[in-house]
Amino acid sequence: DALLRLGLRVKVVALVNDTVGTLLSAAYSDPTSQLGVILGTGTNAAYYEDVANVAKWKGDKGGEIVLNMEWGAFDSDDFGFLPFTPHDIKLDRKSINPRKQAYEKMISGMYLGEIARNIVLWLADQRLLLDGRSSTVLNAMWALDTSYLSAATVDDTAELTEIQQIIEKTLNVPDSTLVDRRIFKAVALLVGERAARLSAVGIVATLTKRPALLRQPINVGIDGSMYEHYPNFGAIMSETVSHFIPADQFGNVKFSLAKDGSGVGAAIAAMLAAKDH
Repeated sequence: DALLRLGLRVKVVALVNDTVGTLLSAAYSDPTSQLGVILGTGTNAAYYEDVANVAKWKGDKGGEIVLNMEWGAFDSDDFGFLPFTPHDIKLDRKSINPRKQAYEKMISGMYLGEIARNIVLWLADQRLLLDGRSSTVLNAMWALDTSYLSAATVDDTAELTEIQQIIEKTLNVPDSTLVDRRIFKAVALLVGERAARLSAVGIVATLTKRPALLRQPINVGIDGSMYEHYPNFGAIMSETVSHFIPADQFGNVKFSLAKDGSGVGAAIAAMLAAKDH
């Protein structure tokens, strides 16, 4: 109705979660796709599950169903499984949705910069960084965007001049030393690596939920800026997955970029729905 009021002759035939769209998009390109993952500003996943294993499903118990996991909310109630640090707890407490999306807050682009900012401030408070100095900018939540971490991880200049610009110009903390910049780079590397490894754990848990699938070629379609653009994110994630799955089965697993998968998948779903009508 809202579209019609705007004079747009659009008929809505399907509503598709972005992870379901990513899975559909990946499966369109590679029929071995069994898992669709979003690793970007936020995170989520969808996979094919036997209907018989879905307790909430009241229809026919035969065949498979695409299951939207909403895995970003994992461990949000108890904080009992994920390796939370004081910096994660601080972020969660001051966020607009405390005690929600706990897993997402540890691995997604929206939050990694803020985790790093908390670490930088903690180190400064210990007088281990920036001679204990801060700034109004650095003290403000969300002042450190994840894109700056991405830039810091690939700064290989002798004086770490890109990081110097981030600290002194973006964060407005003057006179950083080379040691300060090296510590800042180490923080960026660690926060990004942890996110990649924790992302891998979610993928492993989902793949091993249906172990029979690992005995044949299986594609994992992934969309999102963290996987596509954050340096070495995909490589670290894949290497971590290899630690948890036997080598002969890991050889069957392929990771592929499902670029704009949520939109492409929605288009595929709309096409199929339109045909059914």
